[in-house]
Amino acid sequence: MKLRITGRHDSLLLAGFAFAILLVFQRSLQRLLDVASDIERTYGVALIPALLILVLMFLFHLHANRREMRVEADTAAREMELARARTHELEQLMTFGQALSRALSFDAVHEAVWRHLPILANGSEIWMVMRRDGEWERVTDRACARWPEGEIETVAGAVMDCSPEDLARPDGIHKGEFICYAIAAGERTSGVIGLTPPSAPEAVRRTIGAAATLIGIALRNVQLFSEVRDHGLRDALTGCLNRAHGLELLDAEIARARRSDLAVSVLMFDVDHFKRVNDVHGHLCGDEVLAAVGYRLRLVLRRSDLRCRYGGDEFLVVLPETPAAGAMRVAEWVRGEIEQIEVPGRDAAVKPTISIGVATWSSVDGVDGLLERADRALYAAKAAGRNCVRTATLGRRLEIVPVRARADE
Repeated sequence: MKLRITGRHDSLLLAGFAFAILLVFQRSLQRLLDVASDIERTYGVALIPALLILVLMFLFHLHANRREMRVEADTAAREMELARARTHELEQLMTFGQALSRALSFDAVHEAVWRHLPILANGSEIWMVMRRDGEWERVTDRACARWPEGEIETVAGAVMDCSPEDLARPDGIHKGEFICYAIAAGERTSGVIGLTPPSAPEAVRRTIGAAATLIGIALRNVQLFSEVRDHGLRDALTGCLNRAHGLELLDAEIARARRSDLAVSVLMFDVDHFKRVNDVHGHLCGDEVLAAVGYRLRLVLRRSDLRCRYGGDEFLVVLPETPAAGAMRVAEWVRGEIEQIEVPGRDAAVKPTISIGVATWSSVDGVDGLLERADRALYAAKAAGRNCVRTATLGRRLEIVPVRARADE
């Protein structure tokens, strides 16, 4: 048990202590007073009043010092408490920043926000929405349990209409019952955070403002990472996957088909007489033809279909969960769409056509076997006069599929 000898009754203790000393040294003090009286009579001075004044001034000085020390101690305690709270805020922000730094996709950023943002709000209600493909997407309250559908989206839309100066305010923007913070990813506003009530403590508002900045940086990093990854995995001219990545994804699709007993088919095609296009119209025109083919594939195929530039003017299309009959219909559709392309040439417009080989995966197939059959079907389409579709079975025999359009000789 700790013995406490100072506290709120220090003045009473000191008074009692002084009174006890007077009693103990009563006779000594009396002799001192007699000596002081003799000095006053001998020299004609007021010694005793002066001593009393000095004693009172000394006591007042001690009291003032004590009060000043108490004020300084209270101030130091408050500053320590503020420093402790600020340290806690910084630790939470640092934890949040570390979680965001590990996020390499938008879904990972969403998960980090969902886990940490309510903690940073410190009891205040908070929401966040992101702008994706022209629509608002809720990161928190996805089930619309707290705010009805459309309510916070309308507030976010109003925030987006504010001036750039207001969007950059670190203390947020007041919109109705919310304090809103714009999330800037680069030069574009990508989302909005809303905090309620507007009377939230200043420390919480400051923390959420810093969190909005961290989220913006994380989103920009994800964008840059996606761009670098796409540049490494996609052909810049056509926008299709490069050969190595396309084959890797084809292997994954075959493994999935083997596990789930699903169908997967491939189309292999190239541009008919492409060398002639380069020789007559130049390589820049040839590049425009390939770019147009890649763009048209992106328009006509499903998002789940994989478009790959296999090499030169040769392309590979992977059709997940597509049996042979469906693959043939897709091939005919693709052939007809490519036939509609027109690219300006030196003397006349270039109208490319393609020859397509189709193969459907079988349980005895691997990647090499499937591609070999598609390649044989492609050469059969060329032998049949080009601008047509052929499909390969497991054996050497090729099933010839009639083509409605004329063959490009």
